[in-house]
Amino acid sequence: MNLTIILIMIAVLIVLPVIFARMSGKNPMEMFFGSRVNDTSFAGEKPENEQQKAPKGKEKNSTKNDIMVLISRLLTYARRNRFYTIVPGTLTIGERTAGLAAIVVTRGCVLGVNCYGFGGSIEGKSGSSDWVQTLNGERKSFPSPTVKNEEQRKILADVLTDAGCPEVDAQVVGVFTEPKVRFTKVAGKGCYTMDTFRDYLASDTCMRTKDLDPSEIGKKLEAYVKRA
Repeated sequence: MNLTIILIMIAVLIVLPVIFARMSGKNPMEMFFGSRVNDTSFAGEKPENEQQKAPKGKEKNSTKNDIMVLISRLLTYARRNRFYTIVPGTLTIGERTAGLAAIVVTRGCVLGVNCYGFGGSIEGKSGSSDWVQTLNGERKSFPSPTVKNEEQRKILADVLTDAGCPEVDAQVVGVFTEPKVRFTKVAGKGCYTMDTFRDYLASDTCMRTKDLDPSEIGKKLEAYVKRA
């Protein structure tokens, strides 16, 4: 191998990392040895993204991302079934407002969805004024979601009547969006985890037993939507 070829190979080994670094925005040392060159955890401090994570095994409440996952699933479900969706489902009639996360107009009913961000374990029953959350051993009471659901169902029913659809069934359910939430002592219908809500959408006969026109009803409801 002559001297010219050797010099060319050396030049390539020197120049290529610099070019790649400029294109990728990475330090050449990081390319060869990984990102630990600037990793503050070696100095006893965790990187910022790790500081924000909950300790392994620690229970937590829901995040905005969990809610977005639910909304995304609802939109997909509605699109596949040719239902009508209103997101967010904030309807106003007179001085009353139903602040729902979403409304899905199916062929069997109009379904309003409330989101609840409580994690850990949940205890409660329909009609109780308060439910109880146990999160990492700490117990706290919170207003009953079934009571709130019923209050907003009545508003939704009144909107449907005012829109000329009094025969349409109005339902409002609550979904606890934290993926690991547990229902330990929950009695009655109307509240679901992400998994059980999926089963509810797949099995509840009110979704498919009637012959409503989701688009027609949805457009009538749009007239009551309160935009931010």
